[in-house]
Amino acid sequence: MHLSIRHRPVLTASSELVRAHGHDLEDLRLSVTEGFGPGADWCEVDEELHTITMGDAEIRLRPRPDTPAWHAEYFPAGWGSRFEHVPLERRTDIAAYVDRTYDLVEGLLQECDLRAAASEGGAVAVDRLVRTHIGLADERYAALDSLHSALLTPEGVLPDWALELIHIEAEGLNTTREWLTSAVVSYHHGTAGRRPVTIYGGVCFGFSEGAIDLVSPQPRLDGAR
Repeated sequence: MHLSIRHRPVLTASSELVRAHGHDLEDLRLSVTEGFGPGADWCEVDEELHTITMGDAEIRLRPRPDTPAWHAEYFPAGWGSRFEHVPLERRTDIAAYVDRTYDLVEGLLQECDLRAAASEGGAVAVDRLVRTHIGLADERYAALDSLHSALLTPEGVLPDWALELIHIEAEGLNTTREWLTSAVVSYHHGTAGRRPVTIYGGVCFGFSEGAIDLVSPQPRLDGAR
């Protein structure tokens, strides 16, 4: 691309990034230049450089392992949107979590998905689909559990920004798990009525070190504060 950032050439780019620019390398060069040029908003994440935008993805430059040059690609999250409250010194932890979980989200499993699998491949196909979703959920939990532990302070608590972030991620995983179990129960035994949203007055999402209450505080009905 005939472009250097911080005295390193941008030597290669991911196919996804190239496709997003219509295979126009000049347009890609301009995007990278604007993202990391004078006056641009970007940050260092370990050895990488990331743009900071309000979008759902950033352009990042990764050092190539074989030569002192950059590889340009997308980072699948936004530092100016989804993770805008993450302190600079904790972005390495968040980036590792994003990279670890990006390919683990397959959507919410429904009973109709299991019936479609059964029509194509019978019980074996249903079992394979369920096990795939279970494995993905287990991997997401392991990644979130590691992030939860990494963000704890020496006193064993989460800073406010981290508590909000973990809460959001845990809610998403809990929703995935609830849809998965409901789909399996519905397929094999029926709907069993409406799925409850609370257990003994709350829903606690457990980690290796503590738990997060997923139930939001209820508003007071008497107007008191």
